[in-house]
Amino acid sequence: MDRIKKNGPGMLTCFVIAVFVLAFGKAVSRRGRRSLCYFTGMLLALVWNDKGKAEAGIRFTSKFVLQAAVVLLGFGMNLGVVLETGKQSLPIIICTISTSLFLAWILHKTLRIPGNISTLIGVGSSICGGSAIAATAPVIGAEDDEVAQAISVIFFFNVLAAVFFSDAGSGSGI
Repeated sequence: MDRIKKNGPGMLTCFVIAVFVLAFGKAVSRRGRRSLCYFTGMLLALVWNDKGKAEAGIRFTSKFVLQAAVVLLGFGMNLGVVLETGKQSLPIIICTISTSLFLAWILHKTLRIPGNISTLIGVGSSICGGSAIAATAPVIGAEDDEVAQAISVIFFFNVLAAVFFSDAGSGSGI
C-alpha cells in the first residue's frame, strides 16, 4: 500500500501524458507522433521543475516500467525470423555498434564528457535509443541525471532526424 501511495501519483502522471500524446498523435503521421512525444517530453522537462509527490512514480515508471515494456516487446517477435535476420545482419550490427561506441569514447576523451554519459549516448545511438539507454544504465551504474542527459541527447538527435528526414521516403524532401 505504501508503494502505491509513493509511486501512484507519478505513474498516473505518466499515464495521463501518454494518453494525451496518443490522442493528439492519431491526428498526425507516425513520424509526427514521435515528434509530438519528443516535444511534449522536452517541454514538460523545461517547465515542470518541482515534481513533488509525482517524482518517485515518474522515476519508477522511467526505470522499471520502461524496462518491462522492452522485455514484453521482445516476446512479440518471431524467434525464427530474428535468428535468420540476425545471421544476415550480424556483421553490420557489430560494425555499427563498435563504431558508435568508439566514437563515443573519442568524444569522451576529447570533449571530456563523463564516461557513463558517453557510453549511454554510444549505446543509444547505435542500438535503439532510449530503450537501450534504460537497459544499459543499471549495468554500468549510471546515475539518474546521467541517464536523463543521455536520453535528452538521443531524443534531440531523433527530433532532428524526424524534422530533416521526415519526407525522405516520399521523394518530396524539405
